[in-house]
Parts: sequence; C-alpha cells; structure tokens
Amino acid sequence: MAEQQSPENLTGIWHGQYNYPIARPPVAFVATLVDRGGVLTGAVTETCELPRRLGEILNAAVSGQRDGRAVRFTKTYEGQDPAYPAVIYDGGLSEDCTEIEGTWRNAGWSGRFLMIRSGGKMAEIRRDVPETV
Repeated sequence: MAEQQSPENLTGIWHGQYNYPIARPPVAFVATLVDRGGVLTGAVTETCELPRRLGEILNAAVSGQRDGRAVRFTKTYEGQDPAYPAVIYDGGLSEDCTEIEGTWRNAGWSGRFLMIRSGGKMAEIRRDVPETV
C-alpha cells in the first residue's frame, strides 16, 4: 500500500547555497527537512568560511513552516558563537516543487539563497504491508 504525499511536502535532503551582500563566495550547505503538515523541522550542515574557523563543520537546527508554496524557517547554529546568530529564511517553492528560492536575514545582514531537492520531487512513501495468504 502506498501513501501519496502532497508534492509541496518538503521532507527530504536539499542542497543549497546562500550569498552574502558583499564580495564573498557563496556558501554551500545541505539541509535535511521534515515536513509534517506544513510544520518544518530539520538540520543544516555547512562549512565555516570565517578565517578564524575556516573549514570547520557547522551544524544548525531548523524550525519553521510551509504554507502552500511559501516557506519560512529559522536556522539556529549549535554553540554560542556571536558570529553565528539565528538566521531567518523566507522563500518560495518552485512550480515543480524541486527548488526553494528566497532571502535570508539576521542581525544586520541579508542575502539570497537557493535550495534544490536531492532526487527531485517527493516520491510515494511505501509501507511494507504483510501479504495475506
């Protein structure tokens, strides 16, 4: 038996990048999202680009919401480093439900981001159902 998910369901692995509003290269990240009826949770992993922690892996928790194709979530980094305050992402889901594009902001900064769903659209979720004899 298969349960069909809404194509807007964001559950899955997303590869993305965000851009700074200054001359810096974009930062790549991987987000794992769980979408339960529009309530988003998950995690983000990225590599630090600041000189004093260059190359260090950064982890963050994600919480937010999806309302149709509108997406909003907050990324909260682990630890207490003031160089990494919480970041709010506001975006829109593409027509084919494979990309989220929008803006991010935190205290004093903002920029653009793009996320692409790994593997394309949300596929059917299959549940093992014992066969009856």
